[in-house]
Amino acid sequence: MSRREHLSLDEFATAPRKQVAAGGVNLRPQDSATRSPEPPSSKPEVEVDMRLEARRALRRVKRERVKGESFFVNVSLDRQTKRRLKLASFNAETSMQAIIEAAIVKYLDEIGA
Repeated sequence: MSRREHLSLDEFATAPRKQVAAGGVNLRPQDSATRSPEPPSSKPEVEVDMRLEARRALRRVKRERVKGESFFVNVSLDRQTKRRLKLASFNAETSMQAIIEAAIVKYLDEIGA
């Protein structure tokens, strides 16, 4: 296609739009004759209570999930310390993270924090 050629919107296949009924309920054209609008709920308070309870339950689940999360701390190390840590990690067959975590726990225990 050259720069001078332009496509029009008529050249693209598009899906037909849904018709909106007076009550705000989306109906497809073939369903509008066979389906009547649903009556409004007789118990809106129950629906509101169910929604609130669902929100509270979701918040509780999120809080429980956050309790078990681990948090990250960035540490700036000089080149020599990083090499020593990497070598100790290799020799002990453990991760550098595990060594740093153990060192932090030991330090905090020593100072009584």
